[in-house]
Amino acid sequence: MKQVCKYHPGTRAHWYCPQDGIHLCDDCVGGDQHAGARSLLSNKAVEPLLSPLAATPFWQMLPWCLRQATHPQALLMLVLAALPAVLLAANPVLWPLLALPALVPVHYGALMMTAMANGRLQPLPVSELRDTTSLGLSLQHAALALLLVAVPLALAQLAGPVAGFWPAQAALAFMLLLSAPLLIELLRDGQLPAALRGILRPILLLGGTGLLAALAIAFGGAALLALTWVLADMLPAWLAGPVLAVLVGAGWLTLVALLGFLACQWQDVLDLPTRQRQARERRMRARRPEDVRRQEVLLYEGRYDKVLSVLRNRLDKQPESLALNDDYMRMLQALGREQEVLAQSEDWLAAIIKAGQGYRLPDALRQLREAEADYRPADPALCTALAQSLRDAGQPKAALWMLQDLHKRAPEWHGLAEAYLLLVRILALDLSLPAKAEPFLRFLENRFREPRHREQTRACRAEVGL
Repeated sequence: MKQVCKYHPGTRAHWYCPQDGIHLCDDCVGGDQHAGARSLLSNKAVEPLLSPLAATPFWQMLPWCLRQATHPQALLMLVLAALPAVLLAANPVLWPLLALPALVPVHYGALMMTAMANGRLQPLPVSELRDTTSLGLSLQHAALALLLVAVPLALAQLAGPVAGFWPAQAALAFMLLLSAPLLIELLRDGQLPAALRGILRPILLLGGTGLLAALAIAFGGAALLALTWVLADMLPAWLAGPVLAVLVGAGWLTLVALLGFLACQWQDVLDLPTRQRQARERRMRARRPEDVRRQEVLLYEGRYDKVLSVLRNRLDKQPESLALNDDYMRMLQALGREQEVLAQSEDWLAAIIKAGQGYRLPDALRQLREAEADYRPADPALCTALAQSLRDAGQPKAALWMLQDLHKRAPEWHGLAEAYLLLVRILALDLSLPAKAEPFLRFLENRFREPRHREQTRACRAEVGL
């Protein structure tokens, strides 16, 4: 059954936190698979979720690997590939011809190993042999399989069936110990020369598991060689050929099934480019910023004070960010914290103005007046900026309210003259109240006598026609 994320119920979980016992999706996880993924809520380490079989120790999977090599379709394929041995077994000179039909089960084994490494742990149907995209990999598998079969055969022919047994066992064990990590490296590099350069990587990275797997493979190869050696001596040549070919083919498929299982289980440690791992990396690269995702997880958990603390910390670093101000104000309003809403209001309004979204100001002021009926910012510069934005947005009365009594609220403010010139324009031009604008012009003429202010006042008087 697919696991779902605790905080996103409609999303499949790809991570598991063993300490908290919860499943998480990519949006609930910080970091990455290289630096160590962690839960955004508790900051505890999490593990990627693979197939349930992939968490099983490999020695418990040996019977399962044998079943992958001997299920009815695979066994039928092995028998059909071994039938030419009936005709060729009696003549050692013709044995190389057996390599041609052997390419079919080798190709099947390469496909099966790749599929298992990608997390497809069901028996691979023989119909998959039509896939020719991995023929290059299959040919490299065939080269390794040919060496594993040819060396014991050569020793048996050269040294005899008795004297050649132990040298054949030693040679097979040595080649298996090299071939197993080489086959895993082929999944990563795709080319035999590059895989040869990193042949020791899988054993070193897997540590004790890799050593035990190598010993199990060597022991299994020794047992299979002993069985085939005995059968070759007991059975007639026409029967021994196909029987031994089927046994060797089943042994090869069991080997690649076990290696595919190990590759699936240790894909992150081995840095294998499996589809499952690549898909997880694509999802993690496409995630939203970590701060945004952490905020969402904390909201799902109901830790609103923590969310406010995170937003406050981010606002301290980016006080002009409109998105952060919006999120912070929504949280405060939803929690009914009116005093904190009013305390943050000036930064919020300033961020709206700076973002060029003056059309939002009437609605923003309406929300603030729900907390304080006669709300008006204490900062005279912000009041003037609000008035200009409200005027531009077609709200002259709201703009007028921002400027009224400004000389009483901020008598020493250096921008008072410009603010009252704006007030005169609103009264005379927007509200058609020139009579009410005249006292403010006289106030400016009497209060501000510098040449610059006198010139501005004369220009404004001419503009409004007073």
